[in-house]
Amino acid sequence: MKKMFYLLASLTLFFTGCADKTPQLQSPNSNIVFENNALGEWFALQNVVSMKRDDNFMEIEVTGKNNSSSKQILTYNIDWYDQNGFIIKSILSKRKIASVESGKSIIIHAVSPSENAVNYKIRFGVPTEDDELRDQNVNLREYRGE
Repeated sequence: MKKMFYLLASLTLFFTGCADKTPQLQSPNSNIVFENNALGEWFALQNVVSMKRDDNFMEIEVTGKNNSSSKQILTYNIDWYDQNGFIIKSILSKRKIASVESGKSIIIHAVSPSENAVNYKIRFGVPTEDDELRDQNVNLREYRGE
């Protein structure tokens, strides 16, 4: 009986120990791009919705959740495309840094800069040294009231 117990316990440990427990980021559609696999350790994409409004502007909303036990930081950039596939440039076309508290969700809501937008792409990543330098911009900090 003891041998059977040890055999079952060791088999259980063997199979659960070998399983890949790292969550995989899977995009629900081709409009979401994950630029860094490290996001899969804590970020879970929950919902993506988009619509063409009555005024012909596009509106999108993306919800993701921090599944880790600590505050995490990510970057995101939204590119808007015209009917020919060209990016519509605007002052809003900047990479943004966001912090997400443990167990909390982040909601990214955006409206296209032009009524010519027919598609979009959201690129998620992790901050680099350059992103952190951009985030320390005096004008940006003043705008935020810091």
